[in-house]
Amino acid sequence: MKGVIYACLGGVFLTLQGAANAAIGDRIGTWQAATLTQGTGFIAALLIMLMFRDQSWRNLNQVKPVYHFGGAFAAFILFSNIKAFHMNGAALTISAILIAQMVVTIMLEKSGWFGTAQVRIKPVQWTGLGLMVIGILCLTL
Repeated sequence: MKGVIYACLGGVFLTLQGAANAAIGDRIGTWQAATLTQGTGFIAALLIMLMFRDQSWRNLNQVKPVYHFGGAFAAFILFSNIKAFHMNGAALTISAILIAQMVVTIMLEKSGWFGTAQVRIKPVQWTGLGLMVIGILCLTL
């Protein structure tokens, strides 16, 4: 249950961040907004880590180098979200993000990328994805 609560919080903050980034991007530019967001996010994460005295960052050498690019992905996430919010509005942008996440998640689980266990995708999961796409089409009409 805790995981579901964290996922819901993540969704709430993702939506709020997207709206805030779009507003910031209007004022200072898209890449500048992404830079500001990444910088404040780094500072917040660093302060939380220091507050909890978490020393696990010292194990960074145990992480595969390819995974170090996760932060770089965030820059492109922010840029594309800001642009999408300006072009599509909040509801369509978040819906499209959810569908893209589901498609990539299915690809990850089906292929076992990034060390995830390979999972056989069942027809019910494809049906769920199809219903999400129909939901997006309903939002755009």
